[in-house]
Amino acid sequence: MIFKTTCWVFVVIFLHGAAGQGPLPRKEFSADYWNNMGAADVEETVTKFNNLNTNKAKNVILFIGDGMSLSTVVAGRILKGQRERRNAHGEEAFTSLDRMPHNGLLKTYSVDHQTPDSASTATAYLCGVKTRSSMLGVSARVQPGNCNAAKRNAVASVLENAAMAGRSTGIVTTTRVQHATPAGAYAKVPSRSWYSDAYMSATVKRQGCKDIATQLVDMGRKINVVLGGGRVHMRPVGYPDEEYSSPGSRGDRRDGKNLIEEWLENKIGSSAKYVWNKEQFDDVDPDETDYLMGLFSPFEMQFSLERKSDPAGEPSLAEMTEKAIKILRKNDNGYFLLVESGMLDKAHHKSLAHYALEEFMELEKAVKVAQDLTSDSDTLIIATADHGHVFTIGGGTAKRGNPILGLAPSNKRPAKALDGKFYTTSGYANGAGGFSPRGRPNVLRQNAADKGHKFQSAIPLHAESHSSEDVVAFASGPMSHMITGVHEQNYVAHMINFAACTGPYESGINPHCIVKNPEKSKRRRFDDPNVDFPTPWEDPSAEEL
Repeated sequence: MIFKTTCWVFVVIFLHGAAGQGPLPRKEFSADYWNNMGAADVEETVTKFNNLNTNKAKNVILFIGDGMSLSTVVAGRILKGQRERRNAHGEEAFTSLDRMPHNGLLKTYSVDHQTPDSASTATAYLCGVKTRSSMLGVSARVQPGNCNAAKRNAVASVLENAAMAGRSTGIVTTTRVQHATPAGAYAKVPSRSWYSDAYMSATVKRQGCKDIATQLVDMGRKINVVLGGGRVHMRPVGYPDEEYSSPGSRGDRRDGKNLIEEWLENKIGSSAKYVWNKEQFDDVDPDETDYLMGLFSPFEMQFSLERKSDPAGEPSLAEMTEKAIKILRKNDNGYFLLVESGMLDKAHHKSLAHYALEEFMELEKAVKVAQDLTSDSDTLIIATADHGHVFTIGGGTAKRGNPILGLAPSNKRPAKALDGKFYTTSGYANGAGGFSPRGRPNVLRQNAADKGHKFQSAIPLHAESHSSEDVVAFASGPMSHMITGVHEQNYVAHMINFAACTGPYESGINPHCIVKNPEKSKRRRFDDPNVDFPTPWEDPSAEEL
């Protein structure tokens, strides 16, 4: 009996090690290990705050993980650690976001909702103004769908401010380029669903409102790089897609316009290229390109787990980020770049945790690429989320090193819930993984390991929902220490304008913005009592809406 027990213990330990986690690190059993680590952390923090970077931000890169809740960040970190190092447990790993020196929390609620959508949040962190849900680039004075009010209550974005300051700008996303997050950088609409004129009523068209795709092209030379999906909204009804033959992939514009051709026409005299597949994208020489539009899908791009199956091939988020930076950095005045991991949100909505964490790791790679291509001395990098999701991790007192998407508390010895069935460490509060009155189905290890597994949720819904909690913002570079503490989400846009000396801060309110040659400076201080300096965020004197 003793021999059998010993053998069983040996087998369990052997299998645990073979699974990749290995035994617990012996060094962590020592108090000295943790004390030395803590002391080193303190020293690093003291040094960091004694040497704050107060330079002007020549360049700004804003990364948005759509739906990237804190639980997503932590689960993605653990998965990254478990994959990259043999016998690693994963919890001790660091991502490129974790390595950024400053972080804080952002409150995500919209003017009218406790749980926000991606349009209201985009308006907050890109335009500095919180608004109603479903609206982009307009203040909350506007009622959803009110065209005339939208025209009177538009607000400027950090991208527009950067362009006005003579900087290059770019947008990179894995969703369609007319989707809420990218559109927040350039569109002014009372409805985020106005992707093309096909989604607008005859009344709002007569009132002179423009769809989002048209507003993108109307930006003209103010946006240098546009990369993502969304071909269908740029072409007339019935226009065939290059890649797909299905009727749903054809153009949907009712005004007969081909906006891709218009985009190229208004770049005559400059080196401008339109690409729609991976080979064409790879052939683009950043040194010889001033303007680049890449639309790689009729609607959203592929999930990263399915990219290899795309007929014509798609670039990754990291590859698009690299290409964009190399094009934009040719401008001596600097640049602003918005990068969105948009399919992360789509994966969570489908309760596909495997897909969601893969999208997080794609974002993490893109942040690392940006860090490698830029300098902390002149480039402010912020990585944050628009909102969270009701995704949670840690169920069943999960064991150290257990696969983050495995059974709870461990794959080797899963526990049973009160209904006598296994369950996973990760899950959702609501969503497509909810069970019917017939009862909760059992979860086996092979089920949980399948990339297409819909993780279970407490409340059955057609789609998993956003959450209401704060999101984390990570930052490095000039003025990145301002991303500290708890702030309203609209603070991000103001902080970016301040650091980059654009928009309301362009006129030299702070020493880092003051032009050194006084002969060339026409900047005035806001605190000068003799100067009546208008503030661009004052409420317009519009009639009641």
